[in-house]
Order: sequence, then C-alpha cells, then structure tokens
Amino acid sequence: MGSMSGGVDLDRRYTLADLGEPPQDGRRDELADGSLLVSPMARRLHQVAVQGLGDTLKAACPPELYVFATPINIDDPDGTHLEPDLTVVRRQYAAVENGDLPLLAVEVRSPATAGRDAVLKRHAYARLGVASYWLLDVTRPSLRVLELVDGSYVERAHVQGDLPVTVTAPFPVTLVTSRLIDPAT
Repeated sequence: MGSMSGGVDLDRRYTLADLGEPPQDGRRDELADGSLLVSPMARRLHQVAVQGLGDTLKAACPPELYVFATPINIDDPDGTHLEPDLTVVRRQYAAVENGDLPLLAVEVRSPATAGRDAVLKRHAYARLGVASYWLLDVTRPSLRVLELVDGSYVERAHVQGDLPVTVTAPFPVTLVTSRLIDPAT
C-alpha cells in the first residue's frame, strides 16, 4: 500500500499490513494499538540527543546487552508497530527481527511528539511488556525514567538540566541530561 503519511482516516483502526513500505520522505509511520502515528523528520537537536544518550549507554553497557541508537521495530499483531529512538536488547537477539522485547525503549520528545510519547506510546510499551521506558525531552532538557511494575509504568526518576541521575535498569549508568544534548561533549 505504501506510506500511510497521506490520506489518514482518524476513525480507522490500522494494522501492520496497512503500513506497507517505510515512507521515503523522512517521516516515521508507527501504530499504537491501532492508532496511526506519523512523526515528522527528526531535527538536529533530536539526533544529537539520540547520539549523546547512545554513546553514554554504550560506554556503560555490559557485554550481554546491546544498544541500538537507531530505531528498530517493535511489533505485535494487535495493531502496534513502534520504532523507539533508542533501545537496549539482549545481545543474543540483536540481529534477530522481533526476537525479544527490548529491556529499554527511549523516546526523544519534541513539541510535535510529546503527547503521544507520554500517553499512547507509554501505554503501548507497557502493554507489550517493555521493562523500562525513558522520555528524554530536548526542549527542557529533562529525563523521565519509568519502570514496569505489575503492567504499568512507575516513575523512578525525573531529572532536569545539570543534575546527575544514576539509573540501575537495564544496567547501572549515571546521566546528566544537559550533556546528552550538547554536541560539544
């Protein structure tokens, strides 16, 4: 069918089959429980944040885990196709499509995606069973760390600016949000 970026029916429940080929315009088409999510092309600050967080996580990552600092597919047959900005998976599943759920999914929030990341994607990742979900906001800057407990996310940390935070899941790492979005660091 091709990209879903044009001609969207807001009342329709979409499936994985409706997505077709990835869009060629730099946008990202995702599904959260049947709702179509079309994200604009990532801005430079967004990419700086993904790379900064990816570099920080890769430096602390234990050998049995693998950090993807690029989107990978997280699919289920019930109308969900998500492409988080960054994920951490078990190394043995790094090269296996849909082989295992990520231990961590990170969305870099922008004004265009903040609401869907905080509500729709949060619900979808929890339903799928992704153990940790982080929201990195590049406009503030801030980091919200959520962990799955009994099917719902519980906030474990929320930090802004130059304040460090030590996170233990999926592995121990200390982060300073302002440094993640600074291309000079």
